[in-house]
Amino acid sequence: MKLWLVWVMFISLPAWAAHNPTPTDLDAWLNQVAIATQQMNYEGTFVYQYDRGMEISHIAHRYSRTGELAKLDILSGSPRSFLRINNATYCYIPTGNQVKVERYQHHQFFPEILPIPATPLAKLYSLKALGHAQIADHDSFGVLLTPRDDYRYGYVLWADSNSNLLLKLVKLDNYQQVAGQFVFTQIDIGDALARDQFQPDFAHKKLIDIPSRESPITTHWLISALPAGFHKITETELKLPGKPQNVVHLVYTDGLTTVSLFIEPLAQLGDHPPHGLARQGIMHLYARAIGNYQVTALGEVPPATLVMMADNLNWVVAK
Repeated sequence: MKLWLVWVMFISLPAWAAHNPTPTDLDAWLNQVAIATQQMNYEGTFVYQYDRGMEISHIAHRYSRTGELAKLDILSGSPRSFLRINNATYCYIPTGNQVKVERYQHHQFFPEILPIPATPLAKLYSLKALGHAQIADHDSFGVLLTPRDDYRYGYVLWADSNSNLLLKLVKLDNYQQVAGQFVFTQIDIGDALARDQFQPDFAHKKLIDIPSRESPITTHWLISALPAGFHKITETELKLPGKPQNVVHLVYTDGLTTVSLFIEPLAQLGDHPPHGLARQGIMHLYARAIGNYQVTALGEVPPATLVMMADNLNWVVAK
């Protein structure tokens, strides 16, 4: 779907659109959407559409002075549930009469994808109003985010006009075409589920704790030159099947886009380790050797972003 189709949808706005508030300060609107999405109570079903398929999920979110709860159930494909209690996220995977439980170090659920505060994103993306549309029976206001440089892709965000809760996120590629989207098909805003409803739906099965494959560490791997706005959010060590030595995992973000860098000994990759660029949709991968190590950079970003990060990654000896 080309971006011009997005504009065609709003050449003729329905009468109800004229009676809904239209934000004039888009920087402030972006920040209000981020805060509302974290602090509102809601429950609904959303669809994630991408180049090779579609996933359907149900999410419930509860916010109070005692903390934040979120429960995500994957309704298509292999059954999985995620439970987030404040910053701790647990993944529940049923297998027969058992349920494997694994804790995640870093995990985000749609619609909570904007940082707080979100206003710094305006330095990285130019904002343009798209008007109003109906999404999941809610009047919504849309904004186009166009990157100010060549190191990220664009987005379209739609939020409920009354609560500012994010209802739809569209990812655009470098041709300004739709590459993927999250969109609510049904949502109730304002009423919170009881706390006891934020439990996995596997009470009759035996829970088995799986040791986390990822643990926080501090290394001397540093990137000397980063694209504007990107900063490191996690630095962990991964235990992966078939890998005799652990893999270092660095995660960088600009607030919307995330890039992962995996660093491991070159020797455990065999005689022909991957090298150069690869692509699947808007997901790119870039691999190269650094001395006796291999770095693999991965993210839904232009190739130039991965090349810049990986080519400027160095082992810095502490003084």
